[in-house]
Amino acid sequence: MKASKLLSMIRKDIESYPIEYLRNKVTDPRYRDPLTKKLAKYNSDVYDEIFSTEITDDFDIKDGVIKSMRADIGFYFDKYAGGDDQNKRLTENISLYLALIAKRPLHPFSNDKSDDVYFSDGEYYCKGRIKYIHDEKSLCRYCVCKNLGFNGLFY
Repeated sequence: MKASKLLSMIRKDIESYPIEYLRNKVTDPRYRDPLTKKLAKYNSDVYDEIFSTEITDDFDIKDGVIKSMRADIGFYFDKYAGGDDQNKRLTENISLYLALIAKRPLHPFSNDKSDDVYFSDGEYYCKGRIKYIHDEKSLCRYCVCKNLGFNGLFY
């Protein structure tokens, strides 16, 4: 499948998502966990990016990768968040966009090496990837982040 076709499918699938709910999590005092707020900000920014992105140099994405990724996200939601179809679809589409089109991490990142996911010298790194990539149906298999060596874990 062409990346432009996948992007079009992603847009169509999430256009009715109530994105204001996600945007409001960032400032809503009921959500105290900083990771929840950071993830809500990241995902709502990616949502906006999906609708503003124009693919100028189209490229192919293997249908099997898309199918496998959708199935792995479905496995995760069935196991940990059953019944939440709306957020499953949003997560699925944001993940497809990030991993296969934008080629960025599935998690929020920074330029600070003390963060779990960070960007340095033109590469993305994840401190948890080396552990979580072995989980059943792990999405780490699709993420662009590189594993850190032992010394990288101590920043």
